[in-house]
Amino acid sequence: MTKAERPRESHGDPARPAGARPDRARRDRNRTNLKRLDLGRIGLWTIVILGAVTILAVGSALPAAAFGVPVVFSLILAAGLAGSMVLSLVRPTLATVLVVVSVLGFALVTPPSGPWPIMVPSIIALAVVVLLVSRTRWLIGLIAVLVTGAGGMVIAIASPTTTDVSGAATADLIVFVSIAAAAWLIGLLIGKWAAVRAQLLRERAISAAELVRREAVEQRTELARELHDVVAHGMSAIQVQASSARYRIPGLSETAAAEFDEIAGLARSSMREMRALLAVLRSEDATGQGVPQPTAADVPDLVAAAVRSGSRIELDDRLTVDERAALDPVVSLTLYRVVQESLSNVARHATGADTLVTIEVGDAGLFVQVRNGAATGNGGGDLAVPDAGGNGIRGMRERVTLLGGTLEAEHTDDGGFVVRAAIPLNGQKELGGSTDPKGME
Repeated sequence: MTKAERPRESHGDPARPAGARPDRARRDRNRTNLKRLDLGRIGLWTIVILGAVTILAVGSALPAAAFGVPVVFSLILAAGLAGSMVLSLVRPTLATVLVVVSVLGFALVTPPSGPWPIMVPSIIALAVVVLLVSRTRWLIGLIAVLVTGAGGMVIAIASPTTTDVSGAATADLIVFVSIAAAAWLIGLLIGKWAAVRAQLLRERAISAAELVRREAVEQRTELARELHDVVAHGMSAIQVQASSARYRIPGLSETAAAEFDEIAGLARSSMREMRALLAVLRSEDATGQGVPQPTAADVPDLVAAAVRSGSRIELDDRLTVDERAALDPVVSLTLYRVVQESLSNVARHATGADTLVTIEVGDAGLFVQVRNGAATGNGGGDLAVPDAGGNGIRGMRERVTLLGGTLEAEHTDDGGFVVRAAIPLNGQKELGGSTDPKGME
């Protein structure tokens, strides 16, 4: 018995799992997001910060210089106004509380000799905060306007000099309420417009995704139709002819009849898989859930069918029942497909060759090897190109590398061919540790 050989190390990039491909869609989205950097938001931050600096400078100097407000009070309250403007972009509730307290604080410490009870810097700061907050939290903005207006009115009424400045205070409060209400309304409208725009963008994205999905469904339906018309009809004809051979051909030997029955059975099995594939292609989601798929447990039946067809194959399956049951379904299916395609290549290109199929779980993952000697029968095919004109080896390699594994296919010194595959047990991790499973040498 020819000893199997262990898979060799992949010569790919060691820093990345074999077969790993960058998520092109995610990369494109990130690039698009960078290109669409929200310049409007950057501009808004710039304007708000510049406005906050201006309010801090004016609000701390003007009350102290013009109205005799203590510098400490002016500086603290002006910092509250400026800070609330910046915070309104990230912490709207905290910004609202801070600006209301600062505005009413200025009303308490400022004498009624100027614009009173609400100073111009206070009106500007409150209007900015209310506008920005009302875009997403209109109720908080409305409460800020009402609380500040009511607080200013109470301060004006409670002031011992209200009789002398009642007209000016009333006019100041009217101007304040008008500006604050206008800012609240503008912020509310901006928020509604942004919500409608976001909804339209979401609907547009959903429509585009649905269009892509429908196009994919149509393409799968067309592919299913072609497979049914070409392949399924041909397989059905093979099955019918093979099944009826013992009745149509007089004097057919039992050996030949059994061979035809085997062909009919293989055709029926292929038809069942074809129908399952067509069902997946014609479904809306094409996930294939619920469609039975072969697993590692079906490999012995696969080998037995190949032996009955005349191939000389030995199976060295070293998986325990528990190891086989613990395999990830995708890994199990990939194992089956690798063995299936490898045996098909042997039947096509190495008729009569001794073939050894070895399956084992090592420290680093699942290993499978299909090794055949030189062809000894008629119709051995061209071993120089074991998959000429087909996509078998490429398909196997794609299946394995998508799971983070490696697959090698090469000629042997004795004129045969060997396919080696190493697959992580979870179907995703890069193979690590030793790639030399026990007994594979």
